[in-house]
Amino acid sequence: MWKSFFAFDLRYHLRQPLLWLSTLPLAVIAFLSASSDNFRIGGAIGNAHMNAPTVIVNQLAVLSLIAMFLVTVFVAGAILRDTEVGMADMLFATPMRKADYLTGRFLAGFATCLLVFSVITAAMMLGSRMPNIDPARIGPFSLHAYVWGFLVYVVPNLLFVSALLVLLAATTRSMTLVFVGVLGFVALWSIAGFLGGRADSTVLAVLLDPFGVRVLAQATRYYTAADVNTRLPELGGALLMNRALWSVLALGMFGITLALFKPLRAGTGRGWRKQRAAPDAGGYVRPSIAPRRVEPHFDGTTAWRQTARLMRADAIGILRSLPFLVMLLLALANFFANYTIGGMRFDSTPYPLTRLMLEELAGGLNDVLVIVLLFFSGELLYKDRQARIDGLADALPLPNWAPLLAKCGALAAVVLVFLLVGVAAAIGVQFVVGGAPVDGVLYVKGTLVASAYFVLMAMAMLALQVVAGNKYLGYALGIALLLSGSVLHGLHIEHHLTVFASLPELRYSDMNGYGHYLTGWAWFALYWFLLAAAMLCAAQGFWVRGTDAGWRARVKAAGSLLRGRAGAACAVLVCGFAAVGGWIYYNTNVLNHYQSSEAKLDFSAGYEKAYRKDMDLPLPTITAIRAGVDIFPSEHAVRIHGHYVVQNKTGAPLAVLRIQKDLRAVTHFEQLPAGRLVRDDTRYGVQDWQLDQPLAPGASAALDFTVGVRRTGFTNDGKPDLVNDNGTMFAFEDYFPKFGYNQSLEIDDAKARQARGLGEPHRMPKLEDRQAQAKNYWKLFGIDADFIDFEATVSTSTDQIALAPGTLVKSWEKDGRRYFHYKMDHPILPFFGFQSARWAIKRDQWKDVPIEVYYDAQHAYNIDRMIAGAKGALDYYTANFGPYPYKQVRIVETPLYISYARAFPTLTPFSESLGFISDLRDPAKADHVFYVTAHELAHQWWGDQAIAANVQGGGLITESLAEYSALMAVEARYGADQVRSILRFDLDEYLRGRAAEGAEEQPLAHNESQIYLQYRKASLAFYRLREEIGEAAVNRALRRFLDDKRYQTAPYVTSRDLLAYLRAETPADKQELVTDLFERIVFYDNRVLAAQASRRADGRWDVRVTVRLAKSEADGHGKETPREYDEPADIAVFAGEHQLTAERRALPSGESTLTLTVTEKPSEVCIDPRQLLIDRVAADNRRSVDIVQ
Repeated sequence: MWKSFFAFDLRYHLRQPLLWLSTLPLAVIAFLSASSDNFRIGGAIGNAHMNAPTVIVNQLAVLSLIAMFLVTVFVAGAILRDTEVGMADMLFATPMRKADYLTGRFLAGFATCLLVFSVITAAMMLGSRMPNIDPARIGPFSLHAYVWGFLVYVVPNLLFVSALLVLLAATTRSMTLVFVGVLGFVALWSIAGFLGGRADSTVLAVLLDPFGVRVLAQATRYYTAADVNTRLPELGGALLMNRALWSVLALGMFGITLALFKPLRAGTGRGWRKQRAAPDAGGYVRPSIAPRRVEPHFDGTTAWRQTARLMRADAIGILRSLPFLVMLLLALANFFANYTIGGMRFDSTPYPLTRLMLEELAGGLNDVLVIVLLFFSGELLYKDRQARIDGLADALPLPNWAPLLAKCGALAAVVLVFLLVGVAAAIGVQFVVGGAPVDGVLYVKGTLVASAYFVLMAMAMLALQVVAGNKYLGYALGIALLLSGSVLHGLHIEHHLTVFASLPELRYSDMNGYGHYLTGWAWFALYWFLLAAAMLCAAQGFWVRGTDAGWRARVKAAGSLLRGRAGAACAVLVCGFAAVGGWIYYNTNVLNHYQSSEAKLDFSAGYEKAYRKDMDLPLPTITAIRAGVDIFPSEHAVRIHGHYVVQNKTGAPLAVLRIQKDLRAVTHFEQLPAGRLVRDDTRYGVQDWQLDQPLAPGASAALDFTVGVRRTGFTNDGKPDLVNDNGTMFAFEDYFPKFGYNQSLEIDDAKARQARGLGEPHRMPKLEDRQAQAKNYWKLFGIDADFIDFEATVSTSTDQIALAPGTLVKSWEKDGRRYFHYKMDHPILPFFGFQSARWAIKRDQWKDVPIEVYYDAQHAYNIDRMIAGAKGALDYYTANFGPYPYKQVRIVETPLYISYARAFPTLTPFSESLGFISDLRDPAKADHVFYVTAHELAHQWWGDQAIAANVQGGGLITESLAEYSALMAVEARYGADQVRSILRFDLDEYLRGRAAEGAEEQPLAHNESQIYLQYRKASLAFYRLREEIGEAAVNRALRRFLDDKRYQTAPYVTSRDLLAYLRAETPADKQELVTDLFERIVFYDNRVLAAQASRRADGRWDVRVTVRLAKSEADGHGKETPREYDEPADIAVFAGEHQLTAERRALPSGESTLTLTVTEKPSEVCIDPRQLLIDRVAADNRRSVDIVQ
């Protein structure tokens, strides 16, 4: 009989317009995802093809997750349909088996969903064949990839979701509770993702991922473009376990449904809990006191009182409802997971500062709160109709605006309660964790700021529900409103004036508070509030009282109503909306320069087309800079009086000066060599000065200029300025005029370049390019200068300190301002900056070098660690690389708008979010504050004394040697265990980084400033070289390199120079290793296949180990070629954590068996125990030992 149910339901589903209306948007999303870079869902990155096998599988997996709500309608709806239409009593009275009923309906809904996904898959296939796609982005068509993804991901995922929803529907008999269950499950899955993402256990990751999305990401996380384009994920290991486990659980859930489902008449089933018996009302009892006569008054005061009572009743109804409580608990669980995992750096979290707790609350609560508002905007509006009391409610003597305003106020109250409960949880975390004060005022401010978006959404969703006249259509419109921002951004419509409830980013800094950015945010919030209020006002006219007369009648009634006072109020709100919008436009587009992301790309393309051809134009070199810098924090303004000394080092007369001005500043030249202005390109800030008398080779000239910067009004994006009320920092490259072409303005993205006719991205000059070696590394940023004499006088307000590189010569106060005169005692590169803020200062001393830390008084947690890091670095670097070149060390805190640390000479700006607030009270945690401090201080040797040429591999000298130096300083202080934890992080980041490479991976000596190479892989390479040839040998090479190349100008040093010094200290049998580490891309795949131990007669143990060794070399796109294993392998035997023995054996490629003898009973064998090799799967390097009797 199940076939009859199946056939009937399948025909029913196929006749429903909802099926095809639901299929269409999903098919459009799939089509766009396969054909456009603006709508990517799990799509291609880097050089991966848009229809690569792995990309196809990823897209199908993500789409199957998105389709959960579609499954809710067709599978759960089929089970509940009979109850909802009143047919359950009649149907369940027939002689049928519940197994037939459930099986038929379940399979019909499941088959419908599979049909929908067949259409979606076909849309993906069609999208990938569209003629507008660049042929280079498309690989060969692979039907096998679509079929594999459909069978391995779509079918099991839909099966699991269908079984889950049938179980919920059959046991709750409520679509509301089914929706709550779906939302709860999604939230729990998200929380489990945090836990699974941190877990090292593959088994745990499998158990916590019913959709297999994260297991798929884990399986393909190190895939290169070549892998993605040619390989499907291997259906084995964790992936196979995951798919099988959750498919079996799906069948198990359906079996539980069959066991629990009771086809009782509607209203007679007790479900999971007993119904409370209604009390016996008894007979009518006449009241002993006659009722008092009441004269009703229906005036404005009564209406407002009614509104308040209705709002209170609606709000209490929501706050006491099971769906709200469930979603609130899930949001709190999401918040706790976010806090525990989200802020980690290495293995530590920050102190629970109030501002951080507010950020974590936003991450944990926001998505759930939006769903709460969407859900209850419909439930509130239709609760009377569902309870069959809508006729009574509609007959009440109150105006249309009263219930509408009451429901809006109830949703606003829900927002406030939701956020306040989150605040209470955050305060609880602060008390439990300790270490950070509770800032009640900031919690109030943060709650008000956070509530604005949700109140706007609540108002709009309620208005859309009223106008729609149908709850599910209202939900669809609400979802469309939520998605509209992403869609408009995909269409490059990005101004906050055009995207509903779009507000500028507003971040709170402990140093600077909300700053002047709150003003712009408040205007945008008012702008959208006026529109939302106008929407609600207009929605009054569509309020249904009595029987719904249809859409045309409602529109006619609305037009009549809006011609009265409601229309006048709506007009006033619309006029206010337009006026505020005009004021915002004046600030963002007139007082300030607004550019969309596309306009910014067009600007860069225009600049490159106009001036790239002149990149090698002969230019003078700056040899001295003297600056007077006046910082006005409260006015967000800077005034610079600059003096350059330039010299012609080109070997030929210079007739033209090409000057690049900063477009944010007003720059005037007060002194130039005699000449005339022949080009003044105000769009790109380029000026050409034709000199009357060409500057002779070797001759020098002076340039005097003024630069003025002032923030007026507010900007669209609220992007932080460089000058703030408390926490100013800007560098030479920000405002100072420069010579020549600024290559950093070029577009890096290949697709964006192609769309603008620019061709492939320009790579760094080749390592062998002798002409490029005449320029240093800073040429990348448009800075064309050698070593300069530097001197600056910096002024600021009286309550702040101003800093610049160099020795403080003197300081004074004059005319209500503080002045500081700094001077470098020897030449430096033009890499300097200026800072101003209110700081506390802690001073210390290393030998004759003063160490000063300038920090916000609220962030005193890790100051001693920073000082220890500076001292440890100075100890190690001076002993191994040479003397510290300056007279002082200053570490300076900056607002969180600057998220990194930099290393100016004598001055190291450090973001407040980077190390000042890390919670390192647990001594077992890696001290990354010490590590980062040591890295930045290392730049005073690598980057300040050894200057890389502007060619490939320059990062090996500036960043890679700083990484190695910091690792050695950490090891000297804390030992090898902390270094290994850092290297494990670096290995993972390197492998992930190369998988996302957008161009072509280069060997380390040819790197082009990619972080995953010059930081991550370099740490691995240098540490392995140190382990192979010895720390003393590496440091001797670096010392000799620095002694010989210190302050060398053109030709600047290259990675090839560095490798020559390293090779000179490397034994002959290790020379190939140097090549592998720095000039090739080499990987290892070593495994322990078996390990058995037997006890000998003398009490010792023989451990028989079978290993497989493999080595390969990759090209820049990730295609690997096997190589002979030509180096010894390290193998160790352990008893628990204790290493019994470690041997180095020369073994061939492939499988080998060897025997090691130990004195104690072994428990584990490991190949490469020090983790020196770049091996993508470290887990199979270890294996437990089987004891043979």
